[in-house]
Amino acid sequence: MPALRLSRDIRPVTDLKSHGADIVKQAEAGRAVVLSRHGRAVAVVLSVAEYEDLSDAAEGAALQRAVDEGMRELEAGAGRSHAEVREHFLAMARASR
Repeated sequence: MPALRLSRDIRPVTDLKSHGADIVKQAEAGRAVVLSRHGRAVAVVLSVAEYEDLSDAAEGAALQRAVDEGMRELEAGAGRSHAEVREHFLAMARASR
C-alpha cells in the first residue's frame, strides 16, 4: 500500500455523498482513503484486495503470537505430554457424539 498523502488521501465523510465514485476509484487503484469527521479519522476505505491482504496478515500475526505463547509455556515447563493432549482430544471427540 502506498504511503498516505495527507493532501489527497484524507477526506471528510461528507465527500462520500458528492464524490463517492472518486473515493471508490482511488481505493480500487490501491490508495487508501481516510475519512474524517470534525478533523478526526473515523474510517478507512480500502480495495477488497488490500483488505484481504491486511486480514490475512492479521491472522498470520495472531497465529504467530499463539505459537510464541506456546513456546514460552513449554520453556517454563507448563507443557503437556503427547499422551495427555491425545487423550484430551479423544475425550472431546467422544463427548461430541
